[in-house]
Amino acid sequence: MKNKLIILFIFLSQLSSAQSFQAGKNNLSIEGNDKNFDRAVKVRSLAPGIEELEITLSAQKKSIPSPIIIKFKQASIDIQSYLAPYGADALSQPTSLYQYPISRMIPVSFNAKPAFTSAMMSQPSMTLINNNNTNRLTVAVSELTYPTTFQIGENEDKGVGFDIKIGLFGYPTKAVENYKVKIRLDSRDINYNLAQQDLLDWWKTENHLNFASVPEKAYSPFYCTWYALKADGVNDKNVEQQAQLAQKIGCETIIVDDGWQKAYDAKSGYCAYNGDWEIDPTRFKDFKQHVKKVHELGLSYMLWTGPSMIGEKSKIFETLKDKMLYKADWANAWVVDPRFPEVRKHLTDRLISIMKENDIDGFKIDFMDLINSRYAPKNLPMGNGRDYESVEEATVKLLSDIYSGCKAINPKALIEYRVFFTNPILQQYANMFRAIDCPNNILENRTRTLDARNLNKQVIHADPLAWNENETPEVAALQLLQTMLSVPQISTDLTKTSESHLKMLQFLLKQWKEFNEVLTRGQAYNYGPEANYTWSEVSLDKKTVIVAYQPTVLTPTLMNKDCLIINATHQNSLIFDCKKDLGTFNISVYDCSGKLIRKDKVKFNGLVKIDLPTAGIIRTN
Repeated sequence: MKNKLIILFIFLSQLSSAQSFQAGKNNLSIEGNDKNFDRAVKVRSLAPGIEELEITLSAQKKSIPSPIIIKFKQASIDIQSYLAPYGADALSQPTSLYQYPISRMIPVSFNAKPAFTSAMMSQPSMTLINNNNTNRLTVAVSELTYPTTFQIGENEDKGVGFDIKIGLFGYPTKAVENYKVKIRLDSRDINYNLAQQDLLDWWKTENHLNFASVPEKAYSPFYCTWYALKADGVNDKNVEQQAQLAQKIGCETIIVDDGWQKAYDAKSGYCAYNGDWEIDPTRFKDFKQHVKKVHELGLSYMLWTGPSMIGEKSKIFETLKDKMLYKADWANAWVVDPRFPEVRKHLTDRLISIMKENDIDGFKIDFMDLINSRYAPKNLPMGNGRDYESVEEATVKLLSDIYSGCKAINPKALIEYRVFFTNPILQQYANMFRAIDCPNNILENRTRTLDARNLNKQVIHADPLAWNENETPEVAALQLLQTMLSVPQISTDLTKTSESHLKMLQFLLKQWKEFNEVLTRGQAYNYGPEANYTWSEVSLDKKTVIVAYQPTVLTPTLMNKDCLIINATHQNSLIFDCKKDLGTFNISVYDCSGKLIRKDKVKFNGLVKIDLPTAGIIRTN
């Protein structure tokens, strides 16, 4: 269907009152004036239920645009929850990387706070849903690099509904002569998974994005040293021990986390020596030979790095200390200002040198969300050797340089980012996106990974999995099974792991690998997002996987002959309500360690109850 131009307004910047525009059922107003810019507004209907508001700014000479706020009230018609950006609270001073909880509850207007998003912080969109997994409104901004804010709050004035505000240019960007941005409103009565997937395609088209290629190794199970060894336990002997055991249970890549880099005083504080990025010779006698030993096991080798910060005790600090944005006190380090070419060059050169000299396969790149205009000083200095005005643009350039440099050495380079820097523009420079640190937290790991999946073209990884060594195998298995639609990263100390836990891991990772393609690349429907997800179904080609996270009635829409059904609950049965005859299957029921409990034949039509233990699985044929 061709775009249909509904209305075109062009008005001068001198106009003082808010301007209103009808987009479908919503009346949008634009507030904010700028003597330097003329503003043109177009409203289009792209398809039934999809409206687009386009704002164009033009000036006689380059200027930094003044703030604009787009406001409208969404009627509360069958809306019970929403999926919001993870952006930082734009009203408070940031104190921690981990202060952004998952929320599905829409606040009242007087208590609503704007969420900050930018290239380094989440993505500019929100999706309002009902409790039947149906999209009610997915609203998004085409701008992916510069900061935007989203605010929503319930308000009964003039009819019960939700006040929605979208803020542009509220934070430093750069001087421009011309600028165009689009607001997309999708009110189609479709599954929210599909609405979000269509949104990602829209972003890709609007921003001419070329997503990074994903090597096959990115889809296979990983082992990460972080929770198992922490920084103090990282050395050649310990890493090689974990690698040998990880390979036996089915892992194909090892991430050596913090602790590998040279630090003259390990107790001096976290990140105090960041910036030099030198191999610690007391921990690794011959690092290149060590990497070779791990490669000979069949594992790829990655290193953790945090290029956003430079520690005060690093050698490079004296050279770059006047090229910082602000101090991260909690880390004993400073956050770099990537607008300086010297900063970008140093960080890029160090990482590329490490990869080239030691034959490693990639990097786990951490803490890039610390670099954004939200955290930077309010009076952001310009010039004086900086070749960018925008912090976000310079950071994207830094990550682009690192990615292209790594790819030039190894075309199959593995690059991992994590929540919160999952923005579509960054999907051009990483092929893996991981949930933020949430050790032993099933609910958060499950929610973060499933939230990220629809808005990401790359492969999603779970936060590394760890559990108490005295946990039962069944309950420990839930850590893996609840994140089944992401790539698992194991991070329990395998030298201390019991035989029963190793057996469980070996069996379940084998099942995961057999269904690898459908789990990571299939069409997924993740149900019950308002309850942090209750179950998922995903299919591809002739395979289907169904995962129950919470006690619920499963209503599958498709069951291929080769099907994996997972009980990731504490219940000892699963209940299906099949709306149509999905077929009769021979089933094999296993416990989490691979013990065959029974074989049976089941007709999946109408109400069906199948007994199987906690963390048990069903294979069909």
